[in-house]
Amino acid sequence: MIKKFFLTLINIISVMIIAAAVVVLCLVVFTKQGEAPNLGGYTVFRITTGSMRPSYDTDTLILVKKTDPSQIQVGDVISFYSADPDGAVNTHRVIAIEQDGTEWKYTTQGDANNIPDQYGTDSEALIGKVVASSLALGKLARLVANPLVFIPVILIPLAVILISNLVRTIRLAGKIAKDEEEAAVREAIREIQEKRQKENSSDKEQ
Repeated sequence: MIKKFFLTLINIISVMIIAAAVVVLCLVVFTKQGEAPNLGGYTVFRITTGSMRPSYDTDTLILVKKTDPSQIQVGDVISFYSADPDGAVNTHRVIAIEQDGTEWKYTTQGDANNIPDQYGTDSEALIGKVVASSLALGKLARLVANPLVFIPVILIPLAVILISNLVRTIRLAGKIAKDEEEAAVREAIREIQEKRQKENSSDKEQ
């Protein structure tokens, strides 16, 4: 019973991993070059620097929600396409906002930085506002992304599970086919026996 439960749990986890991998792959493939993949208006990033300490430590996984530029307020932490040549996407806190017609301009600064960002950002570069974060998930994501961990700990066991399920499915299909064949043979034998019985009954009557 415990073994069956354990195998079922592993199968469920493997299916979830495969489904997640397919979703991520589709997001990456169908996202325009230079844009961050998102699902339902939500994007996930991992903090790679210490500029947002202590709010978000290095490796923290953040969930960014697509937000109307007019809804951004001073104090919000936003992710945006940075004009800084050294970084494509940045996540810093908004410390000032200016409105220029229908455009919004934001002055941002990392919590651990002493000065505002040299390059400002505007509503066109806005990805969204940070709405959730998890350091533990970020650490796990970084660990899983390491090929030395991913291959032996996840990829190989997952491959074994998939192959095992495939073998089990083939065996089950073979058993079903064999059972159907045996059932057909038994039915044929039964019909032959009934036919012989009828013939014998006819001979006795004559």
